[in-house]
Amino acid sequence: MADLRGTDLSTAHLVEARLTGALASEHTRWPADFDHTAAGVVHTDDPGPEPSPLLQPPGMTWQAPPLRSTP
Repeated sequence: MADLRGTDLSTAHLVEARLTGALASEHTRWPADFDHTAAGVVHTDDPGPEPSPLLQPPGMTWQAPPLRSTP
């Protein structure tokens, strides 16, 4: 049940891989001799790029005094 959409697996060794229910899209790359449909992979649309985070990290709003080392 992994999300493999957009993953390049073209050089992966998938002989005994269990991929039942794994998601793949037209952007997923498979090894040349691998039948992903027979392995149980579910083909779905690619979600596209990830959206930016809803909450941005807070900015520093006050001036801190400079750090000094003690002698």
